[in-house]
Amino acid sequence: VRTMTDGSRQPSRWLPAARQQLLLLIMNEHGRSRVSFLCAMICSHVVLCLQKDIFCRIGRTIQDIAVMTATELIHLSYDGNFQLETDAKVILCKVIQSNQDEPLPSDDVNDTTTLRVELQLDRTSMHPQGGGQPTDLGVIKSNIENDGAYTANIDKVTIDRASGIATHSGSVALSSSSDNNVATNELFPPNSSVKVTVDSANRQLLSECHTAGHVVDAAMARCDKLLPPTKGYHFLDGPYVEYKGSIDIKDREEFLSRLKEAYQQLINEDIHTQIQTLPVDEAEELCNRLAQNFNMKDFTSPSEEEENPSVRVVTVAGWNCPCGGTHVKSTGVLKERGWGVKGLRCKKGVVRVRYGPSEKE
Repeated sequence: VRTMTDGSRQPSRWLPAARQQLLLLIMNEHGRSRVSFLCAMICSHVVLCLQKDIFCRIGRTIQDIAVMTATELIHLSYDGNFQLETDAKVILCKVIQSNQDEPLPSDDVNDTTTLRVELQLDRTSMHPQGGGQPTDLGVIKSNIENDGAYTANIDKVTIDRASGIATHSGSVALSSSSDNNVATNELFPPNSSVKVTVDSANRQLLSECHTAGHVVDAAMARCDKLLPPTKGYHFLDGPYVEYKGSIDIKDREEFLSRLKEAYQQLINEDIHTQIQTLPVDEAEELCNRLAQNFNMKDFTSPSEEEENPSVRVVTVAGWNCPCGGTHVKSTGVLKERGWGVKGLRCKKGVVRVRYGPSEKE
């Protein structure tokens, strides 16, 4: 502290400029007595400590984000499309809790506690929800051969399209008193090894549903109705495909009959599915050779840094389409559940074709 010629007290020059400014602001507001100066010193110290802590936290957060890379999606390759298990490394594990000050709810019958978790991995065999297809279900289990192994039951996988990072959301059951005291960062520590396993029955059904939707596209083409597709809803609660255009009301019944027949022909022909990743220009030429149905910019990541980014192209029943979903090996697989066209609706320039398995399913 310096005493000025007028008798006032000023902060020393060695103090950081930010603290000098803060001290002067407080002292000018509340006077320059010894008491006010001491109060100002305390206040400035507290504020600057908080400021330092905030910037450290922000710095760590930015650093964490900077080192995270896009999740490798195993299902995008042809072989990976049928791969239900993979080993992976944990990037981040976050425990979701409604109130950190309250104990987690427990199951009185089984004496278990359930934690909601979010896991980010370097790679995954699970399909994230998107592209008209629901999320995969499955489990992520830590690769530890002792009591420290934990299993997360995954009920939803999402992906951030800008960063390409997939997040696996699910629950972990802690069944013993020792488990209940485990630190959250010990469940799935960063860089630890885990095994990702997809629910095979659910994946099979979702893959059939998605492939069945693409067969609708091929059947439309076989009926010489090349309308631009606008939406595919490949959920099991009423799947459909929509197209831009219309069908004259007097022709709809006859067209629906032809469409159903063409659809079943494609299934009976047992046409094999192809999956390939192509440069945008090649994908453009392949998918739009019959009609300008697809804008390839809609199927590339906004974070893609390559001069010529790639597009995943799936060919179902001979029909090429940019797609990120999972599929079955051939159209013949759809015969067992009796997939087929269920109905047709035309309204406000949109043609909707409903499809699904036989009623017994």
